Amino acid sequence: MAASKRLISWTGLNLWFDVVTVKAIVTLLILAAAMYGFVSEKLAPDVTALLALLSLLLTGVLTPYEAFSGFSHPATISVAAVLVLSAGVERTGALTYIARRLLTPLGNSELTLTIVIMVTIGSISAFINNTAAVAIFIPVVMEVCRRTAVSPSRVLMPMSHAATFGGMCTLIGTSTNLVAHEFALSYGLRGFSMFELGKVGVPMLLVGFAYMLFVGRRFLPRTQPGDVLTMQLGERYVSELIVEPDSAWVGKAVNAEHFERDFDVDLIGVLRDGQTLPIGDSNLLFAPFDSLLVRGPLEHVLKLTSQNGLELHRPEIFARKPEPERADQSQDSFESTKKSADAARKESDARPQLAEVVVLTTSGLVGSTLKAARFAEQYDAVVLGLRRRGEINERPSMTPLLAGDMLLVEGRRDALEALAETKGFLVVGTPSHPEQRPAKLMITMTTLVAVVLVVSLGFLPIVTAATAGCAVLMITGCLRPAEAYRAIDLSLIFILAGSLALGTALNKTGITTILADWLAVVSATTGPYLVLAGFFLLAVAISELMSNSGTVALLGPITISVASKMGINPMSLLAAITFGSSAAFAMPIGYQTSLMIYGPGGYRFKDFIVMGIPLDLILALLALLLIPYFWPLGVRY
Repeated sequence: MAASKRLISWTGLNLWFDVVTVKAIVTLLILAAAMYGFVSEKLAPDVTALLALLSLLLTGVLTPYEAFSGFSHPATISVAAVLVLSAGVERTGALTYIARRLLTPLGNSELTLTIVIMVTIGSISAFINNTAAVAIFIPVVMEVCRRTAVSPSRVLMPMSHAATFGGMCTLIGTSTNLVAHEFALSYGLRGFSMFELGKVGVPMLLVGFAYMLFVGRRFLPRTQPGDVLTMQLGERYVSELIVEPDSAWVGKAVNAEHFERDFDVDLIGVLRDGQTLPIGDSNLLFAPFDSLLVRGPLEHVLKLTSQNGLELHRPEIFARKPEPERADQSQDSFESTKKSADAARKESDARPQLAEVVVLTTSGLVGSTLKAARFAEQYDAVVLGLRRRGEINERPSMTPLLAGDMLLVEGRRDALEALAETKGFLVVGTPSHPEQRPAKLMITMTTLVAVVLVVSLGFLPIVTAATAGCAVLMITGCLRPAEAYRAIDLSLIFILAGSLALGTALNKTGITTILADWLAVVSATTGPYLVLAGFFLLAVAISELMSNSGTVALLGPITISVASKMGINPMSLLAAITFGSSAAFAMPIGYQTSLMIYGPGGYRFKDFIVMGIPLDLILALLALLLIPYFWPLGVRY
């Protein structure tokens, strides 16, 4: 009988072990697939995070409560609330006013302009979402660069990095800090106070400023200054041209060398009835309605369309409408003049304009094609060209979009302004005129200051204070509910929820415990400092490839478990992954602000690598010196 009981006990233990082992392996496979998704960018980051969450749910690794708890996690709520507070400040017009008042009077010194921009946006980003600040500053900086003949590429990257430096200095400066803070509270730790992170953040800001101003700028390209359209004309876009039925090109031989020699554009493909034709075939002749895929500066593409019978591809809804009838000459002179003025004004507003549009990570178009998304019908504008890092060999309308892609868009002024107000797009060069409420400036700033004070003094946790601040803004009319909802970055919310679910799965399946046991053995010979450095560098590496706040949500459970096993201060390891996640500048993928400046600055991928790797190393050395000093490894909280 006793032997039978022992057999049942061992059988049950083995069964339990097998189930746990299988779930752990499944979790690691899902984590690996998610990391591949973030790196490859085949799907939008938020879609990848959602698929990871659903995979953990469908495989039984997590229960529905565990899988979806990330959406109600205080970290997620805090991030959403701070985004709404930032939108309230933006809606008052204060940021635009500051940008124009500070930058417009400056002289022609590139160094002076860069210093003023970095100091201004670094200070603002300590309290306001850096994405909103950078989005407002980009058009102003471009305008100042055009007027002062300063290269935008020499200014925009320092501006973007300065916004990140500023966000490191306060609890509400970046979503990364908020996630780490709420994660600490959820494990019974005290978290970070409002300005506690500034002990390391401010020195990193000062060193980062010095590097960018006196060393890093030497690595930046020097693009030609000028207005936005001029810069667009020099960039190499992929465009689609249509051979009209009465075109002089019909019956001519397809000759790619002819396009390169005479028009300085590359003929990269010819499509007929949806089929790709071999352009190297010497017997191939152009036929009516052939689609020509060309790559080159827009100025040269437009020159090519001036040739008889070639037109840029436009959807049918953009067929030219008949001209309005002329007014009756017998009408009263005053009325005729008035109507003529109104007609001229309407004609000016209706005249197509060009603008460059950056596709952000928050755009619902990431992973979709322009045709599938019905871009022309939805936004009343047409895409004339597409540009991205790397080569494109497909029709722009049939190419799946990636975050950071640049679209050359043609549309009426009101359509482009509406596009600028749409979440997920940054329109450069066309003024956006959202409704601003300067009369609400005092209420909005008082609310923001009150949130900072009550959190700093310990009266309320950040999630409570920030949510209450959002309510005040909406009750007082500083922000309409619909505007508050639009301000919430749903892409970031889904990334956080997915990353929190992955962190929960790692903890539940025992992977964090196994890793903690292994690191505890390693630290017995190497010391805990190398574990701290390892977590910092791991956070930097992951943040180069995915969201920085998602990195903290993913690594948080591991740091807590490791600290518990090793008997060291968990706040020290949390600080390491918090600053490591923010100090990742070698690639433009992890930061939305980097994607926003990618096109307007005329950067290449290598520009971020050359500038960012030394900056990553310098900030890593500084942080690893300061973190153990302010959060000693041997002190328990």
